[in-house]
Amino acid sequence: MRTRLPFRSQFRPRASIMMRSLCSRIAVLSSLFIANDIAMAQTSICESDNCETNSDTGAKTCTFTTKVDLYAGELGYYTFDECTGTNPTIGMEVGVTYKFLQYDRSNYMHPLGFAYLPDGAHDDVDELEPTIDPPSATAKQAPCSASAGCPAPMYFQNGEYLGTYSNNAALVNVTSGEDNFGLDDYEPKFLQPITQWVEHGEFMVALKFDDDDFDEDIFYFCHVHQYMTGRIKIISSSSGDVKNPLNIPPIPYAYDVVSEFDQSCGTFNLTDYQLPHAECPDKFVCDVPEDNTALKSFSSCIEAMDCAMVVGMTNYVSAQSEVALFIHQMIPHHQNAVNMAKALLKTGTLTCDDLLQESDDCAMEAILRDIVNGQNMQIQAMRGVLESMNYPAEDDCKVTVLAIDEDETNGSTGKSTMVNNKLVLVATLMVTTLATL
Repeated sequence: MRTRLPFRSQFRPRASIMMRSLCSRIAVLSSLFIANDIAMAQTSICESDNCETNSDTGAKTCTFTTKVDLYAGELGYYTFDECTGTNPTIGMEVGVTYKFLQYDRSNYMHPLGFAYLPDGAHDDVDELEPTIDPPSATAKQAPCSASAGCPAPMYFQNGEYLGTYSNNAALVNVTSGEDNFGLDDYEPKFLQPITQWVEHGEFMVALKFDDDDFDEDIFYFCHVHQYMTGRIKIISSSSGDVKNPLNIPPIPYAYDVVSEFDQSCGTFNLTDYQLPHAECPDKFVCDVPEDNTALKSFSSCIEAMDCAMVVGMTNYVSAQSEVALFIHQMIPHHQNAVNMAKALLKTGTLTCDDLLQESDDCAMEAILRDIVNGQNMQIQAMRGVLESMNYPAEDDCKVTVLAIDEDETNGSTGKSTMVNNKLVLVATLMVTTLATL
């Protein structure tokens, strides 16, 4: 089994953090949901039509062009050009080579992985690796782990294989006893600054699942962010039928549902924080021109996310811990930064064909994508710390904003005054956020 990266082994959030604090995220861990998920026959399976067959060897290769829709939920979800929707269930035929192209910039910080259970190592379950036998497979011969010959992805950069293991003669001569499948060279590059990641060139993952006895589903997932897993149905090489018509194993959580307001903003979980709101001031953005429709719309998104942050950053100290208080404050702060970055990306204001181009728009897009993916990773790490230390996932207290009558003004400045325990906090946080850019 490969060596895990330190930040993942130390801070990896576990699946028990299914009580997502966001109202739009439903943690479906009940036995009723799991029973329904298992019983539900799969009716929509995407099999790539982007395939070719080698006329000499008869080897078939299919492609999934991989991207990430950052607006589809809190973290974003995978998409494939050959399929419709986010996190689609895809079909993979036994013995066929599948190439997952991670060329698009949206893949930054989303290295693709494959596992026998949802979310792979994030939940301490088996991934597809050369020395890990497929679970519940009918072993007709010696376990494949003995020769490091079990099905596993093979990771490539600019067409060059990064490992030594192979179960795929169409790509690299088949090996025995080699367990390096390239992930330990592939994954760290996705955590480098985005311009360095772009400079590395084209990333691709190839997977050939060649165990025809295995009769369950497998899963694709993100090696950096948990809760982005998608289902893969294994298709028989002889009959062409799906080996398992049921969704087994189940995915133990529901996907995010984005509200109409958040869809318009490119954000997540802001609908309930649109102004006016009892715990927020009456405005965060002043003097927006009525005739500038685009700016007015963007400003309303900004005000909702600022309100969400203010509401989130009023906390009790039930845990009696400086660490817990820091995290309870920092998570909504990070969520605000993520939402703000996504909202600006969503506007389409920035024009950047090449992130390596020296322009203000490209510099801004690089910053925004780093904020979205980097701070989401940190949010998950902090949630993992709260769980590990048995601190509450949230410790929110409600602070109502009281406004003094508009006639009452500050004698020295002539400006109207608002009694608001949070405004100083907001101003400080905005300065802090800008200082991190």
